Amino acid sequence: MAQELTIVTVLYRSGEMLAETLPTWVRSADGLPVRFVFADNWPADGCEKVIAGCLEHDRYEYLPDSSNPGFAAGCNRAVASATTSHVLLLNPDVWLPVDALARIHTAIAADPGTPIAVGLAMHGGEYVGIDVNPISLFIDRSATVSRAPLGPSGGAAVFPADLFRRFEGFYEHLFAWGEDADLAFRLYASGLRTRGLDLVLPHAGGHSVEGDNKLQGFRAFLLARNRLLVASRVFTWPLLLVALPILALAHVALAARRVRQGLLRPFLRGVGRGLLEGPAARRQWQGKRFGFACLFSYLKVRRA
Repeated sequence: MAQELTIVTVLYRSGEMLAETLPTWVRSADGLPVRFVFADNWPADGCEKVIAGCLEHDRYEYLPDSSNPGFAAGCNRAVASATTSHVLLLNPDVWLPVDALARIHTAIAADPGTPIAVGLAMHGGEYVGIDVNPISLFIDRSATVSRAPLGPSGGAAVFPADLFRRFEGFYEHLFAWGEDADLAFRLYASGLRTRGLDLVLPHAGGHSVEGDNKLQGFRAFLLARNRLLVASRVFTWPLLLVALPILALAHVALAARRVRQGLLRPFLRGVGRGLLEGPAARRQWQGKRFGFACLFSYLKVRRA
């Protein structure tokens, strides 16, 4: 299989944003072997028309699903349909500089078997991939951190397509927010490391929930639940037994923040569901798990 690239994008209430960003993707892909797959979880807002106006019909695949199965399921479905050696998971609210895809192609050619975390500039900071955090378990990794990323962020991530599929992609029950961290922990536990790419893409961040109180509550629920589910799924028992009390204390602190935001009720429901669903989530991953040895290795390794 030739080392070619498919841009995989999950859409949800993304029509206006995609109209701004997609033309920059097309310009960046000019002359390169790049295809596109769009998994549209909200087909009613005109994304299909935007895509058809920017791309030739034989260069993309459009996969609508009005049931909205979530970001994780949308990514998995889109990657399953990709026929190229590599996929670039890219959020619809990311702009591509003209040379971005050429630089990504060069990075793939230099080391085709390794996942790549592409940088994102958002909320006044620059971030590359995922980092471990004692309070929230996982966070966006600041570009200034000296150690390499734990794994790529789902907002801008390059994976060998076969590798993504071999690790069962994203855990779909998470729905959104945390599925990339779950995969990152699993990849790291299996000895697979992620490279950070010295490329930072402008990223709006949060367009799908902005201005909608109900969706903000759903996000608070998912984040609270998914932290517990990720830990339950991917940590070894010794690390999990240490992590759970720390996470419990952290959630007390996070609850105070949710009170100020008016999101305490969905947050507490998320905590309850996370505790309830943790054992089942653990049974659904039988591969290698992230333990103390992995944690110490991650914390001490610095970028080359």
